[in-house]
Amino acid sequence: MFKEIIMIKTRCWGIPLCLALTSLGHAEGLLAIDNPAKIDQVTKVYAVVDAFEANDQVAMREYGASWQGNYTPRSGTNIGLLAARAEAGVQWNGYRFGALYRAEALVEANRDTADVVQQYSTQSGYNIGRTYALDYRIKGFEANGARVSKSMAFVTGSPWQVQVGAGLSYLRGTRLKIETVTGQIVTLNTKDFGAAAGRNMTDSTLNVSDLAQFNAPAGRMAAPSGSGYALDFGVVARHPDSGITLELAVADLLGRIEWTDVPNNVTAYNNATKYYDANGYAQFNALTTRTSNYQTISQQLDPKIRLAVSYPVGHFQLQGAADYTQGYWFPQLAVTYPFSPRWLLKADVDLRFQTVGLMLQHPWLYVGFRTDALDAGAAKAYGLTAGVHFSF
Repeated sequence: MFKEIIMIKTRCWGIPLCLALTSLGHAEGLLAIDNPAKIDQVTKVYAVVDAFEANDQVAMREYGASWQGNYTPRSGTNIGLLAARAEAGVQWNGYRFGALYRAEALVEANRDTADVVQQYSTQSGYNIGRTYALDYRIKGFEANGARVSKSMAFVTGSPWQVQVGAGLSYLRGTRLKIETVTGQIVTLNTKDFGAAAGRNMTDSTLNVSDLAQFNAPAGRMAAPSGSGYALDFGVVARHPDSGITLELAVADLLGRIEWTDVPNNVTAYNNATKYYDANGYAQFNALTTRTSNYQTISQQLDPKIRLAVSYPVGHFQLQGAADYTQGYWFPQLAVTYPFSPRWLLKADVDLRFQTVGLMLQHPWLYVGFRTDALDAGAAKAYGLTAGVHFSF
């Protein structure tokens, strides 16, 4: 049961930044939010990739594995986050048209759920006499498609120079996972417990022909599919006299993917189906209490917001920013310094996962990396951003 609970590992989900650098619309922050108001008037071809993944509890390499090493959960809700975006295309007169790839996932688990997963995975033993209240949720999807976006100047009649932009994406859904686990377990000893819990999992990657994963209704084999759209909006306001720049971007201001034939399992875990593995740990036979079906799902995409303010101090550009989605804020502080006529160095820190990022910027390329630990094997968060463009 618990090996399956906290995993965003399959395919790109939880594999360290598996996107290749094949795909500069410049997405920013931890949530890979692109502000279409920043599109300039230059004619160019561009390619960009932005990816970030993090969790609160263990090293990322252990998050979808055995949870070994340093375990540092939060007292309340613990989250796992994946945000990845790649786009490549052409731009002219403030228009941009590109091929798009997106992957997003958010895992939420309370402290009890995180503790029981860690204790089970490491076989360190459960706390005797403890009642664990289970509360776990994951929402994630992958999609590819195309995006058209446009920026334009907005006349205000004031000293502020305002640029607005919008982007519209067609999305072909390639993966969907929505899962909840609720209930409780009560420990009997360090290896055994009683359980009354339920799991509702919708996962497009389930093998519908494998009885161990899915009981195909009436033996019907079906392939999931999804299609939809997303609308983004952005604004950038600059004050030439002071140098202050204000930014607002909303990704998925409106967005939806319609899915059909997505496999779903509803499973009950209770003492009637309990057995013990070779190490004496309690296990549950899900096959005896599982109901499978295909679902049609209208997935509303969760909006993602980025706010930022920048101010020049001497040769430095200082910035404060924050990303927001699904009830969580991700604040960041940054400083940019031009160390040569054509090169900039940007350093930033995110306050949620305590990562430090460095990015080199050139007029036709940029590349950056962020992490919370120099030892990649111990890092609970890391990200990569890179882009290139060639003007005509």
